[in-house]
Amino acid sequence: MTSHRQLTIVTGPIDSGKTGWCRKLAAANPGYRGILLLKVYLHGERIGYDSLRLSTGERIPFARIVGREPTGWHAGDRVGPFSISAAAVKAADAWLPEAAAQTAGVIIDEIGPLELGGGGLATGLRALLSSSLRQKLYVVIRRDCVAAACENFGIAGYTMVDVGAASEEAAPRNAFH
Repeated sequence: MTSHRQLTIVTGPIDSGKTGWCRKLAAANPGYRGILLLKVYLHGERIGYDSLRLSTGERIPFARIVGREPTGWHAGDRVGPFSISAAAVKAADAWLPEAAAQTAGVIIDEIGPLELGGGGLATGLRALLSSSLRQKLYVVIRRDCVAAACENFGIAGYTMVDVGAASEEAAPRNAFH
């Protein structure tokens, strides 16, 4: 990482509001780029996640509970009960380096057990971290994965926002600038 990078880890336990915090951040900074993983429900039941490309609003299926995959699904990986779309990972691998080429901040949601095993958004995150990125970088990492992610991806010199420690409104004001 370059010394000019401002890296913030957004953390908290599962379902603590990390993605919601990042949505607010992106809404307050329309030029920000990157990826959010949004929950997908069918008849009130969570069936998976879609990846949202912040620069265009494009949304593609990323993960589905095994047995709930749409027609034409090609699994590239599996973590827990989820099948991961090979096409979505390939798209993310293209979207993240593209985001790094922009002058605005970059958000990558989320780094967890899949990425620690080298799958999911791991390649895109490595590309971002090895880039000459000088803008702000926000990386969402589940609380129980922070130490392992920092070691695995060589992340150091960061600030942390823990959305599980307080309400989302308690997030530092300057985090949105």
